[in-house]
Amino acid sequence: MEDRLDRFIICPKCHTLHRKIKLHYGTKALCRNCNSVIYRHHKNLIDNLLAINWVSFIFLIVTYTFSIMKINFNGVYQHLNIVLIFEVIFDSGFYLVGFILGFLIFIFPILINFIMIVILTFMKLKRSPYLVKRLLILVAKISPWSMLDIFFISILISMVKLFNYANVELDVAFGSLSIVVFLNILTFKRVKFGAIWDEYIKIYGRV
Repeated sequence: MEDRLDRFIICPKCHTLHRKIKLHYGTKALCRNCNSVIYRHHKNLIDNLLAINWVSFIFLIVTYTFSIMKINFNGVYQHLNIVLIFEVIFDSGFYLVGFILGFLIFIFPILINFIMIVILTFMKLKRSPYLVKRLLILVAKISPWSMLDIFFISILISMVKLFNYANVELDVAFGSLSIVVFLNILTFKRVKFGAIWDEYIKIYGRV
């Protein structure tokens, strides 16, 4: 029964049921109803995702280490970074907000990147199928809670408001955060979790 279900795929937008077919390299399958992309043929998926996640992980460390911007208000410079944001929130007494924000923009993003590196490394080495399976399920559950893209947009909005009152200079962490958000959007827009599961089945079989 499970093998039969794997022959079909549902469009994520209009939920039309399709029968899966084998694609040539570089091609993609479109929904016959809404013309949206259902799945693609990826070459060297594991290697490419592993490289992207390593780059994203490194830039995440840079984002959390350096300042995002420098604010010059009447000759007084203030460096804005992730640590300072949490200090202001907790000093203001918003402990619940700080706790939730810590998970959304700090713990979940770096945890997802780290787990994906572990998953892809084990898949490349063809080791620990049960662990890889459980970690894939974990990443699928927590990935919607990574809010780095929302945090990046909120920084852009705050910059627009600050321009009327102070001089704002972008710093190292802003560039690294931009790269991380771009890589995350590019990766999860083109590569679905279903494609990783397909690679899992090819490597380990049905474990």
